[in-house]
Amino acid sequence: MSESVRLRRLSRMMQFAVLAFACFIGFGALWFLTSWIGDAREFETAIRQAYSLQGPLALTPPAVALTAVLASLQFGLVFLALYCVWQMFGAFGGEEPLSVEAATWMHRASIAFVLTVAGSIVLQTVIVLALTLGNPAGQKVLSVSFGSSQGMALLIAAIMYMTGRVLAVAAEVRAEQRDFV
Repeated sequence: MSESVRLRRLSRMMQFAVLAFACFIGFGALWFLTSWIGDAREFETAIRQAYSLQGPLALTPPAVALTAVLASLQFGLVFLALYCVWQMFGAFGGEEPLSVEAATWMHRASIAFVLTVAGSIVLQTVIVLALTLGNPAGQKVLSVSFGSSQGMALLIAAIMYMTGRVLAVAAEVRAEQRDFV
């Protein structure tokens, strides 16, 4: 089996894996938004676990609605990143895997992953603040966190960005060589 056939097959497998992961995340998001939002106790338990909150929470309708909107925004960023990766693997599986199209989608995916990580940091802070804003004075919480998972995600996004830039240059050189010959 030639390398190009192997690459196309692997690209299709990776597209399927990304699609399966996106479906898994999508069903999780729908489950979160439908079951936890409807049950105040389940919602509070989930929020306390997700954000490591110990003190009192003001689960007012505006705070819950803002939490749902911000969580939906975070899921949207994740889906944007996964879509870019799916398109990137589709470009790799095309007739010419070393193409500007593949480099462009890799570049977009890296930016989407940076937005996802930045969004998770900022949105978590806003959600915690919104959920404790109705608390009495001295019991409001402002929590900003940056952990190894966010650092690793940023590192991987930076690697994707640089690889995309190298891929774009290589695609341009290859196109020039084809025109020359």
